[in-house]
Amino acid sequence: MKRILVPIDFSDVTPLVIDLARQLAKSLGAEIHLVHVRELSAAAAPGALGYGLAGMPELAPMSGVPVPGFGPMQQLIPEDEGQRSNLAQWEKEIAQAGIKVALHEPTGTVAEEILNQADALNADLIVMGTHGHGAMYNLLVGSVTKGVIKHSARPVLLIPAPRA
Repeated sequence: MKRILVPIDFSDVTPLVIDLARQLAKSLGAEIHLVHVRELSAAAAPGALGYGLAGMPELAPMSGVPVPGFGPMQQLIPEDEGQRSNLAQWEKEIAQAGIKVALHEPTGTVAEEILNQADALNADLIVMGTHGHGAMYNLLVGSVTKGVIKHSARPVLLIPAPRA
């Protein structure tokens, strides 16, 4: 095992995911590839009366529904400076632990881009968090984790979110 892919979504489980990936990489002599996907926001098509994906086009990036290239109806979701700072800090901490680390920031649909990065890097393992949303949430919105698990040809290690 030489390459561990770690999708970053800035949720409560992210620090746990990074910590476990760091421990695995250290013990296996592997490198870590942090992946933060810059999402596209989808807008309803003109004349659709605002009814896009299940009447809520803003859910398209989370649903796993492909959002084709940039068009007049799509925009990048703005980046948060705190998130940029966290990415840099995590990258620095991993490197200080003596682990080779790289940060990748593709743009597009989250699950699709995670899988694309895993293929491009020939990742041996994907380590990611799960949020434990209910069945109704997953039915309406979809789940990035579910999309990755369903379509990945690589092993996926899921880290559950901390209980409230």
